[in-house]
Amino acid sequence: MNIENKTLYDKELILRYNKYYLMDFLKKNFLIIAAVTLALSLYMFAIKNWKNGILLIGILIGYLVLTIVIQKLTTMRALKRSPIVDNPMIQRYVFTDDYISIFRNKEVRIQYEEVVKIQSNKEFYIIYDVNRKTHIVDLNKFTNNEEKERVSEHLKVKLGRRFR
Repeated sequence: MNIENKTLYDKELILRYNKYYLMDFLKKNFLIIAAVTLALSLYMFAIKNWKNGILLIGILIGYLVLTIVIQKLTTMRALKRSPIVDNPMIQRYVFTDDYISIFRNKEVRIQYEEVVKIQSNKEFYIIYDVNRKTHIVDLNKFTNNEEKERVSEHLKVKLGRRFR
């Protein structure tokens, strides 16, 4: 196998990644907090303690708003500091049987054993390696859906539970 992907690192990719990160955070963390808070507020309403029930729901809404505002500010700061906003670059990924090659200025090979995990969603793969580096592969940049499916199946076999 030798499948190539040319991902354009630009402002749009930063925005899409940060949107994904926020939604992922809300799904993993906020839902648990929301469920517990709503259960407690329902209990407060059941015992006719309206003030505390409303206060809990208010705190929950405040937490949600604060989370979104902090993520937006973080995204704005990242856009200000990132050199790829003004100078977009193409990073080429080549998925082979034994490793992933990443080409920017020079080639870097990541063996599948060096991959900590790969998160997959509708838009991209997020590759985390043992050197604590994160690589974003835009799934829309594969030549066709067949290549995307072949890479996905290959990663499932090579990485097992480290591919989600």
